[in-house]
Formats: sequence, structure tokens, C-alpha cells
Amino acid sequence: LSFDLLESWLAQNPDAAGFKRNGESIFRELALFQDYHGLPDFKNALVQFMSEIRGNKVTFNPNKLVLTAGATSANETLMFCLANPGDAFLLPTPYYPGFDRDLKWRTGAEIVPIQCTSSNGFRITQSALEESYKLAKTRNLRVKGILVTNPSNPLGTTLTRNELELLVSFVAEKGIHLISDEIYPGTVFNSPKFVSVMEVLIENNYMYTEVWDRVHIVYSLSKDLGL
Repeated sequence: LSFDLLESWLAQNPDAAGFKRNGESIFRELALFQDYHGLPDFKNALVQFMSEIRGNKVTFNPNKLVLTAGATSANETLMFCLANPGDAFLLPTPYYPGFDRDLKWRTGAEIVPIQCTSSNGFRITQSALEESYKLAKTRNLRVKGILVTNPSNPLGTTLTRNELELLVSFVAEKGIHLISDEIYPGTVFNSPKFVSVMEVLIENNYMYTEVWDRVHIVYSLSKDLGL
């Protein structure tokens, strides 16, 4: 749907399309091995964009940014890093069905649902979290963390500030990780507005604590910029 916009932009910006900067070729810069952490210019631009679509309420450190080939790769990499085969992550229902593939197939990790219902708008509750955690224990699964999509895929809803505070306090209490897949933050138009887990961490004084190090944000250019 956006091909005409992309094509017209490329036509008006020949340097970008021709791998040039100020009319000079930068092909040799891009064709060789680069910093394995990612191009610093790109990472700086990306963290600025991530802050911008969050209303500039939070900032991100480019040195803490890990680049992967899409959010799918990021989520699978996180599973490989945080869980062993037989360990579990808790996911609120309904969840993106591709997570069964992305999180489980190659890592050997398991998904245990956090049962959310339409009676309260599919909100995450303390009781639902506790029941899911206990269910994992009865299945002899070690819970390594919680993964949420915010805004939600497939519901299209946003997590409330109260829900985010509940999640952060729960992972703090249990000593587990929280992955916030925030792939749609720039595609929220109506109330309630999107609140990043980063805002909640800062507001509740979790910066540079053990909890801070156990919260991971996933973002991708595919959705907001694709749309």
C-alpha cells in the first residue's frame, strides 16, 4: 500500500537510493564488515525514533540496543538467552499464535497461558498471574519470565499503567524476566494511549536495579513504518 510513497521518496532522494552521501559514494563503507553491535549512526537514529514515538517521555541507550533481523529473531534470541529447554514463559491470552513457533520450536522453551477473559476486557490480574505461575509449577516447569505484547496482538488493546505496574512488581517478587514486545507503539490513535514499560520502570524508581536489568523491550521497524 505504501509502494507509491516509497518510490516517490527514493526518486526525490537519489543519494539514498545510490548509496551516496553528499553526492559521494559510501558503497565501500557499507560493503565491508562493520561493527558487530550495529552501525552507531543507525542505532543513534533508532533510539531517537523510539523515544519520539513514545512522546519523548523516555530515552534509550544505544549501547544497550541489540540489532536482529526482525522482532521474530529478537524474541527467539531472548528465549535462547533466558530459558533452557523445559523452562517456561507466561503469556496473556489470547496471544499471537506465531509465538508457538517463535518462542518454542528451536529453543525447547514452553508457553504457559495467563488466562484473561472478555468479562474484564482481557485485562491482566494478580490472580491470573498467580494461577499461571502455579500451573507452570504443577507441570514441573521453571518459570523464567513473562512476555506481553503492548499494544496487544491480536486484541489491539493497550496495557494500562496499573497492569504494567502489576507486571513489574510481579517479576520483581518472583525474580524473573519481563519481555515487552512493543512493536506497534506508533500505531495507537485513540484513548487509552500507549504507555511503555520503560515509563513505569522510571516512575517507580526501578532504574539501574536488578529489575531494570531483567526487563527487555522488543521493537521492529516492520509495523509502524510499514503501515
